[in-house]
Amino acid sequence: MKNIYLFSIIMVLLPLPTLAQKTTYLSTCGDQQETIVWQEKKANEKIYLTVIQENEQQEYVMNKSFHTEKWQIINLPFQTDLTIELHNNIYSITGKFKGKSIAKTVKSSGCVWYQNIAYNAGILLRDKKTVKYECFRPDNIKLYTMVAEAQGIEQFNGLNANKIAVSLTGFLSAFWSCSYYFDPATLNFVGYKGVNGKPGTPETIIKKVK
Repeated sequence: MKNIYLFSIIMVLLPLPTLAQKTTYLSTCGDQQETIVWQEKKANEKIYLTVIQENEQQEYVMNKSFHTEKWQIINLPFQTDLTIELHNNIYSITGKFKGKSIAKTVKSSGCVWYQNIAYNAGILLRDKKTVKYECFRPDNIKLYTMVAEAQGIEQFNGLNANKIAVSLTGFLSAFWSCSYYFDPATLNFVGYKGVNGKPGTPETIIKKVK
């Protein structure tokens, strides 16, 4: 009986594993709709985010300040299984992208790496106007410098939301931009509007489902 009590005390004192938090979104582009599932887990002072959309899965590892440390993109139909890690301002890119093997390094511009700005922009811009960062474009694995700018409250999906505009920097800012929306209370991502493709491509709208 004493052994049972002792075991119970040990179980109470041991830290419990953090369960993954799941959030579902619906992406609409013209007549095409896709479900996006986020699964977030925090452990060992790291944030682990898995994003699944159709045949593609992306894995993010971030520190407590939301800086991306590692990103993996897997899409078997497109013969892609690529991992990017950042160490001492140098990105290490290894794996296969669209059937081609890749093993190379890319130097950081010195900006913070936020590979999934939707995850943390609401918090980053809680008390500032702009944030400059860099990320890789998933369809060509090129590194771009970006800027996110808070634009106040706007109606999205029938509710008030914090709007954050994201664009390229310099003269490229005239060619592409998009909008992210965040819950004013929780600062969590609730939606997106932007054109992801060539001119004439329908606007993509992402809305939180549950």
